[in-house]
Amino acid sequence: MGAKPRHTREPAPAAPVDVDLAVYRAAMDAAPCALVVVDSRGAICLVNQETERLFGYRREELLDRPIELLVPLELEGGHAQHRDQFLAKPEPRPMGKRRDLGARRRDGSVFPAEVGLSPVRTAAGLFVVGAIIDLTARRQAERLLAEQSDLLSHQNAKLAELAVTDGLTGLRNRRAFIEQLMVQLELAVRHARSLSVLILDADRFKEYNDEFGHLAGDEVLREVARILQDVARRSDFVARIGGEEFGIILPETNREGALVLGERFRTAIESSAWPRRLVTLSVGATTVDFANPIPRPDAPGVSQILTEADRALYHSKDGGRNRVTHADQLEALR
Repeated sequence: MGAKPRHTREPAPAAPVDVDLAVYRAAMDAAPCALVVVDSRGAICLVNQETERLFGYRREELLDRPIELLVPLELEGGHAQHRDQFLAKPEPRPMGKRRDLGARRRDGSVFPAEVGLSPVRTAAGLFVVGAIIDLTARRQAERLLAEQSDLLSHQNAKLAELAVTDGLTGLRNRRAFIEQLMVQLELAVRHARSLSVLILDADRFKEYNDEFGHLAGDEVLREVARILQDVARRSDFVARIGGEEFGIILPETNREGALVLGERFRTAIESSAWPRRLVTLSVGATTVDFANPIPRPDAPGVSQILTEADRALYHSKDGGRNRVTHADQLEALR
């Protein structure tokens, strides 16, 4: 017969160690946050050193006092009801739930706090251990971070604005003009609308600079920009796209409308009171008109539109300046 199996005896569980209350107090005092133990009456029965420091009370001033002593005055009345509800159904409430809570110091000041609750049942009854963290520094850091984020967003918005703004005249610059023309061209193709573009150039501007100086020339450009902006319709997009060259996008404007508006801008400049000598503009216009609301492969691009407007502008220059030419007129002359 085989040998009988040898039974091994499980080690007996260790007897519970009776820890002195002083050990519990030492452990609580070593905790980095305020710890408050409350009995089933809602009375404080144990606190640690961090609680004394945080709330400004001596330990003996807190013992056997209601926990509402540490609650903001405006919440003190309703806190007892919340406490009774919690004690009726005690469940752990860990930190990290981001509840907006406040706590009151001895001097009456209130600070934002995060509170974790741990119910403990003992032979002496139900106790609740509350861990309290002062969130003042964290909230200040969050507020500072939010302010810095807002400032950064504002600065980025300013930079973005500067990137598309002409520094001399305050009009949009060439980059913004091209971007807007791309948008308006897409809308015109998609919705079967007309779209016209004007290129306007100050006549003999180099001669003006040479005679009166660049500062006087800058004054002219600023005044031209102001007049063009004043004359433009709300839907028109006015930009400075070169040294003395301006561009205007005319949404939903056909060939006839482009010529009428071109003359309006030209006349406004010519009829203004210029302090040194007359300032005039030569204008080139072009129009795209789509019969179908579906993008076509042969739809002209931005470069083609600008090239046609430039050709019309050069024809106005060659024809004596201070006049408006539409690109369609060049085709008729061929």
